[in-house]
Amino acid sequence: MSAEADDFIEALYRFVSEQIQRTSDPIYNRESIKIVDARNHIFRLSESGQTDEAEDLYALSDLCYVDEDMQTVPNRARMQRIARNYWDV
Repeated sequence: MSAEADDFIEALYRFVSEQIQRTSDPIYNRESIKIVDARNHIFRLSESGQTDEAEDLYALSDLCYVDEDMQTVPNRARMQRIARNYWDV
């Protein structure tokens, strides 16, 4: 994977982590994350609550999973798949 794609994944991972900590229950949260500019790591929250990949909009719950300790954590594998939309990886 390219360094630029790795940087994007790390930035998105941190942003999703912050949103998980901010909300009481991220799996049932109705917010989405809009990727405004992938190359410059610009993300914003949206109230839509839905994933629409054509609009670069991802529901917070689609970017998380519940791990073996029953903690909600960002889904790095999903973020790697999203990075493929912007970089040839």
